[in-house]
Amino acid sequence: MSNYSPVDHRPKSGFRHTMAEHTKRTWLRLHHYYYGILLCAAALVLLLQMVVGASRLPAPATRMRRHESSKEQALLDHIVHLNNLNHACFNAKESVIPWQYNSSEVDRSAMWQRPTSTTPDAALLAYLAQCPEIDIYLPKGLRNYGYCEDGMAYVKFLHSRALPEWVLDLRFEYQGRTNMTYLQLCPTSAILFMNHYIEGVPDRSDFPKTKKIVLMPNVEMFELKETEYHGADYVLCKTIDAYERLTQWYEDFGNPRGTQVLYVQHTSSDPSTVARLHAVAHPELPPIQPKDFSNITFFHAGGHSAQKSTRNVFECWRQRPHLPPIDVYSVNPDTKADFDGVFGDDGPPPSVRFHYGEDIEGPVFGRLLLEASVILCPSKMEGYGHYINQARASGALVLTTNGPPMNEFVAPDAGVLIKARTMKPNPNQLLSMYGAMEWDVPSDWICDAVEKVLAMTPDERARSGRNGRRLYEKQLREFQANMRKLRTAFVL
Repeated sequence: MSNYSPVDHRPKSGFRHTMAEHTKRTWLRLHHYYYGILLCAAALVLLLQMVVGASRLPAPATRMRRHESSKEQALLDHIVHLNNLNHACFNAKESVIPWQYNSSEVDRSAMWQRPTSTTPDAALLAYLAQCPEIDIYLPKGLRNYGYCEDGMAYVKFLHSRALPEWVLDLRFEYQGRTNMTYLQLCPTSAILFMNHYIEGVPDRSDFPKTKKIVLMPNVEMFELKETEYHGADYVLCKTIDAYERLTQWYEDFGNPRGTQVLYVQHTSSDPSTVARLHAVAHPELPPIQPKDFSNITFFHAGGHSAQKSTRNVFECWRQRPHLPPIDVYSVNPDTKADFDGVFGDDGPPPSVRFHYGEDIEGPVFGRLLLEASVILCPSKMEGYGHYINQARASGALVLTTNGPPMNEFVAPDAGVLIKARTMKPNPNQLLSMYGAMEWDVPSDWICDAVEKVLAMTPDERARSGRNGRRLYEKQLREFQANMRKLRTAFVL
C-alpha cells in the first residue's frame, strides 16, 4: 500500500518568534531562580520515590509483559470477532450483517432482516443511511464458507456491512425525496464486489456516477474477463502473485478508468481458536490433545474442492505405507472415486484413515487442526488459500505447494515447500498469459517433502509451527492496517 503515506505533523522550523513569544521568554529569564528551586525540589521528591517506593513501580519487564498481554488480548478479540461474523454470514444468508455484530450464537436480532414489503421501517432506513466508506455486496448465493471468509474480513476491518441483494430493491421516502433507493441514499459509498458476481448492479438506472466500484478478484477464476477489470475503480489483491499479474495486465491492455491496483493482503478466520474457546465452555468434552511433534501424524482436508491433490496424497501413502498415519477428510465424490481407484479391493494401509462425507463443523474442525502436528496442503491452485492460512494459525507444521500463491504462506523456518511443476497455461484463465496458474504436485514429490519432515527433529518441527502461527498473526495485523488506510483514502 505504498500509495498511502502518513501525514507529517511535525512543526516546521525556521519561523520567526512573535512578540508575545519574546515577552514570554523574557518573563522566564526573570524567574529562572524560582524555577531552579522548583526543579531541585522535584528532583528530590523523585529521588525519594525511587529509593523508598521503587518496589511499588512496575519493572520494565513487567510493563513489557503487560503491553504484550494487551496486544495478545486485542488479537484474540479480533480473531473471535471474525469467527463470529463468519458464522453469522453462513447461517443468516439474507441478513444485513453490521461489522459490530459479535455473537457466538446466530443472533438475528442483532442483524437486519428483509422487510415484508419493499418499504423499510424507520429503524432499518436509519441504519442504511449510516453510509460507510465502502459497502460489501454479499448476496444470498455467495454466503458459503469461501465467500464468507473473504467478505466478512472486509466487513470487519473496513467497519462496513454485508448487503444482500434485496437491499437494492427497497423503495422509500427520505428527507423529502420520494421513491429513493439504497444506491441513491449512499451515492459516495463505494461498493465492493467479489469476483464476477457483480450481477449488473453498476448498470442499474439508479447507480450514481459518484459511486466507486471495488473489485476483489480470485485471479485464477475462468469467469473474470476484461469487463470486470476495466469496470473497477480499485482492485484489491490478496496475493503478491495477483498483484504482479494485474499490474502487468493493466500496463499491457490499458487503464482507461484509471483503476488503482492495491496489494492489501488478506486474512482468515481461525478455527483452532474457536475450538479452544469451545473446549473451555464445554468441560464435559474430551480434552484437546496437544500437538505431538515427536510421534507425528499428518492431516489433509480436501473439503468440497477438487484442487487439493488428494489423489496424489493417496498415491504417496500407497507407495510408502511405512509413513506415519494420515487422516484425510473430504466430501467431494471425486475424492471417493480416487480413493477407491488408488487402493482398490485390497483397501488402504493402516496408516491411511479416510473420513469421507463428514462435513465438519467449526469447533470440530478447529480441534482437528489443533491436534494435528503436520498439515498437508498440496493445492493445485488457490485464489488466496484460507485452508493453508488456517493451518498456519493452528501452529502445525505446514507443507504446501512451491508455486504461487501457495508458497507465499511459507517462509524459511516456517513450513516446508513441496516441489511442483507448472501445467500448461489455461486460455480460460485471462491472466495465465503471464504464466500458468495451475500446478501439478506429483505423489513422489509429496513423499519427498514428507520424508524431509521425518528427518527434522521434534524441536525443529515445533519451531516451524510456531513461526507459521506468527506469520498468520503478522498478516492479520498488516491486513487490518491496510484496510484502515483504504478507508482513509475514501474519506480524503
